[in-house]
Amino acid sequence: MSDTLKNKVAIITGASRGIGAAIAERFAAEGAKVVITARTLEADGKLPGSLRETAERIRARGGECHCVQADLSNPVDRARIVPEAVAHFGGVDILVNNAAWARFKPTREQLPRYTRLAFEINYFAPLELSQQAIESMVERGGGWILNLSSTTVLHPDPAPYDPKNRSYQFHQNTSPTLYGSTKAALERTSAGMAAELAPVNIAVNTLAPVEAVASAGALKTGAIDAVAHMEPEEAMAEAALQLCSRPQAQLSGRCVLSLPLLRELGVTVHTLDGSQPLPDYAF
Repeated sequence: MSDTLKNKVAIITGASRGIGAAIAERFAAEGAKVVITARTLEADGKLPGSLRETAERIRARGGECHCVQADLSNPVDRARIVPEAVAHFGGVDILVNNAAWARFKPTREQLPRYTRLAFEINYFAPLELSQQAIESMVERGGGWILNLSSTTVLHPDPAPYDPKNRSYQFHQNTSPTLYGSTKAALERTSAGMAAELAPVNIAVNTLAPVEAVASAGALKTGAIDAVAHMEPEEAMAEAALQLCSRPQAQLSGRCVLSLPLLRELGVTVHTLDGSQPLPDYAF
């Protein structure tokens, strides 16, 4: 274990599997006390992974971890997370809003309840958790807020439309419009909060993979296609570490992609326990 995040307390949402679990494990390997949250406390057979399994891997390597089972679509549930982190570890230094929900369908087929659910989890939950964590961060001399985003914020090419274009086909069949809209709103809010919170030494950034991360959950649900760029989870975890450990005045107000950021900073991707660098081909 390293000590880059020694004495820091980090909350990571959606940490039962995938990118969230990878970030939690990487932060713990750097000495952070991590509070992980998701709906799935115990393995349920529906999707791989659980909070319990993530916590077991962290503790097996000597890390400190606390689990908070919560449904981020429920305002009452999400209001418990920051207070519980403060009660258990004494404060909050880092908040990583990773949890997200998506239903990839053309906009004309999106029911109102799905639109509301997407914004509850992808926008309102990160906003409210950030608002709740700020007080503790200020008391502790500063902090870092990282909101996970997506390249679905990018607009499709305008007319004339080419039916052979992959982006056009994607929007016709499994459109990311709703998901991308929630992430676009989150990016704009993050950039504004970064400017607002600079005087109190709190960095706010958004981070997205270059295209797709081949996490167990994404593969199981079919959220990524067969021709997607398969970015390792470790790359997102390493990029998150950089955005949540470097001086706040140095990296804030950025809406970045993981691999270009790591190249910009000259950082090597490591295994989740921080012990071994991955070969260059992985990123």
